[in-house]
Amino acid sequence: MRDMSYDAVMARKNEIMKKSVGVDYTKYEVEGIAFDYEEMMKDAGYSVDEIRNIQLETGVGNTPLVELKNINKLIKKIAPKGKGARIFVKDEATNPSGSFKDRRASVSAYRAKIMDIRELWLQPAAITVQQLHHRLQKED
Repeated sequence: MRDMSYDAVMARKNEIMKKSVGVDYTKYEVEGIAFDYEEMMKDAGYSVDEIRNIQLETGVGNTPLVELKNINKLIKKIAPKGKGARIFVKDEATNPSGSFKDRRASVSAYRAKIMDIRELWLQPAAITVQQLHHRLQKED
């Protein structure tokens, strides 16, 4: 009998994801700290414009850019003349449930609805559960 303990299941998470959704997420990992979301969506058959439309339908995305003015003043002060940069960050907290994870959850909920999936199994990350719950509520 297969070990169904938490540790055993988490050790097989890539295998489970690949079998359940047909995607090898390790293919899109970049140096262990980044994820090539755009490439994954392209491989899944979605263009950036389609993703943007899916997200906007559920109020996700279109988050503001915020200039880091104090850091930019410091950069201007210490950088050689004609060098340096202005730094901005995306304020993903303005998404409906306050996280960048809304972006992925919106597409997951959209895809589940198209496939008439009534039940989703999620890895135990409360914030991800919260995002999917929020997205699925918007879909009804």
